[in-house]
Amino acid sequence: MALKVGLVGCGRWGMNHLKTLVELKKTGQISSIHACDIKPSKSGDVQHLADTFHTNWQDMVMEKDLDIVAIVTPVDTHCNLAISLLDYCDTLFIEKPIGISAAEAATIIAKVQEVGGRLLVGHILRFHKAVKQANALIAQGEIGELQRIEFNRLTTRSPPDNPNIFEAMAIHGIDTACYSFGELEPSRISVEDVVLNNYSKPTNAKILVEFPGMKEAVIDVGWNGNLEDRAIHYYGSRGKISIETGQVAKIITSVDHGAREQILDQAQLPLVGEWQFLIEMLLSKSRDTMYPQPGSIIRSVKWVELAKQQIQTHASEIDERIE
Repeated sequence: MALKVGLVGCGRWGMNHLKTLVELKKTGQISSIHACDIKPSKSGDVQHLADTFHTNWQDMVMEKDLDIVAIVTPVDTHCNLAISLLDYCDTLFIEKPIGISAAEAATIIAKVQEVGGRLLVGHILRFHKAVKQANALIAQGEIGELQRIEFNRLTTRSPPDNPNIFEAMAIHGIDTACYSFGELEPSRISVEDVVLNNYSKPTNAKILVEFPGMKEAVIDVGWNGNLEDRAIHYYGSRGKISIETGQVAKIITSVDHGAREQILDQAQLPLVGEWQFLIEMLLSKSRDTMYPQPGSIIRSVKWVELAKQQIQTHASEIDERIE
């Protein structure tokens, strides 16, 4: 059964979703693609990708009986959009973070459960083959007990108009750390080296996330970097694993002063993997109706929220000094 898919939001990342959906359509998994964006000018960008284009989601869902709708819009719109869309389509793909607060996350999850729907939240690195392989090696004891993760996401790109480094990038590091530590709940978070733009919006930060058992993750994220850096380093009691998330197929393991590079076969792009996972969840009538699990979804948003609160305090202190 091929599915009809709607997509709300045709910005930079929304266009990546559209291109992915086009490839899935070629394989017969999707029958039609319907795009929506509040900017009429986006119609030109999507005309060769989507079957239809709409400037409001209501027209899209009323005209088409959609099987899945993806929300790829600014995070502060996610909650209201999701709650409204679930009255028309019970299967959603919501880009991370699911909302701006743990309360919003819980509200969306409750609505999905109320309508008997399905939900995938776009924690894309859970579908990255090198990340999954690193976790498999850690589980096999390849580097001993996992003790520390260093997560880098620095880009040469300029910040967007309304940047928030925590919602855009840091959440990937927080979720990846929790995931790699076996879905462990953090015990503390602290934020350092914050760079604020002229409007007191955070564009760069270094975050320390502490976990029970003397474990930690150091997350370094930001725009306007000198080089692209997407490395993740996993440090164990007797070795290290390094991956570069810009390369889905390579993993380097260092144990006892010797390094081994492994090239993974048939490395699928993570966004393709996310979509295929949700399609399979829907078609197979799987008992699993949500990914990640509700607790994991809420946890990531909660710790991003705590990090943002520290930044708000930092920005207020700067304003007071200026005054």
